[in-house]
Parts: sequence; structure tokens; C-alpha cells
Amino acid sequence: MTLTLRRVLASPATIGTFLLLVVPFGLGWLKTALFSPLALPGYIIYAIGSAIGHRLAPQFELWVYWIPFVAGCYGISVVVGTAYEWTRAVIAR
Repeated sequence: MTLTLRRVLASPATIGTFLLLVVPFGLGWLKTALFSPLALPGYIIYAIGSAIGHRLAPQFELWVYWIPFVAGCYGISVVVGTAYEWTRAVIAR
């Protein structure tokens, strides 16, 4: 099995990781009662990203940092998906 860009960008591991990072944190952000321990990785990524963003451009509101948060989570998900697909290809040999 060859490792293609399309396969890495839309693999189940990539999509699953992205949903795991964004959805629990998004639910907790909408309503505090919905925060769960699953939101911790997303919360850490959001806190680090918003701290850097606030340092670079303090005039922006906090909700603006959702755009880099979602992009960063997708980047992390692509790395996880690539590792998963590469490992799967090596094992299949």
C-alpha cells in the first residue's frame, strides 16, 4: 500500500484525531457544563495558541483564535494520520 497525500489528509486516523481534539473542547466552550476530560488536549492547544496570539496581536478578541486553533488541530491530526498510515504500510509489507 502506498502512502498518498489524499489518503493521509482524509484517513480515518486523521479525521478521528481532529474530531477528538476539536469536538469535546468546542462543546465545553459553548456550554461549561459540557466540559469533559476529553477536552483537555484541545484546551491545552487552545490555551497555548491564544497566549501566543495575544502576545502577537493583543487587540483581537479571544474568539478569533478559533481559526488558528482549528488549523493547528488539523495539522496535528495530519501528523497523527501520517504516522498511522506509515505504520500500517510498514506492517503490511
